[in-house]
Amino acid sequence: MAGRNTLNKLKQQEREIRENLIVDAARTVFGSRTYDQVSMNEIAKAAGIAKSSIYTYFPNQEALFVETAFRDTGKFIAALKKRVLTERSTSLEAFMDDYLDYHIEHDAHWRMITHFALHGNIGEASAEKLNQISRQVMDLLETVLKKFDYKGDTRLLSHTLFAALSGIMISFRKYPGRSEPARIAHMKRIAKLVERMLLVFIQQDEH
Repeated sequence: MAGRNTLNKLKQQEREIRENLIVDAARTVFGSRTYDQVSMNEIAKAAGIAKSSIYTYFPNQEALFVETAFRDTGKFIAALKKRVLTERSTSLEAFMDDYLDYHIEHDAHWRMITHFALHGNIGEASAEKLNQISRQVMDLLETVLKKFDYKGDTRLLSHTLFAALSGIMISFRKYPGRSEPARIAHMKRIAKLVERMLLVFIQQDEH
């Protein structure tokens, strides 16, 4: 009995390793160009496995994309939420810096999501799964904004903050003629201006 349990555990571990290998390869390929231009053959090649092996874990390309996006965004939320919920006083500037730093560090994930936002087309069930995780991102932003005792529509303000941060990344992540440190510093300077404008808006709206 113990031997069978050990064997089952090893098989499960092997399955998880192969599944993670596929997801890692998918993230890289999906991040290289738009969702509709990617093929399962490319993902299989990047993973170093046969194309047929992918279908053992994921029924189709859409399911693989959604699972990859779902996992990665979940990790992003967990990383930022830990800080937000443990700090009594949250600096909006620090949060925005953390937000940008995470996406800069996890560049393939950010590119994958951005490509999809601009060109993606998936079924209703898959879209709902992505919407669930997107709502969690907005919940996190809203949690931060509520710490400033804003009395207005915090959901709308969270959408505004998300749009501003996304715009900074899209506009300046590969800003030509600048080094990587210079690009990051420039994005942080713009984020600081956005933070100031938001705080002024919040304070004015209270009166």
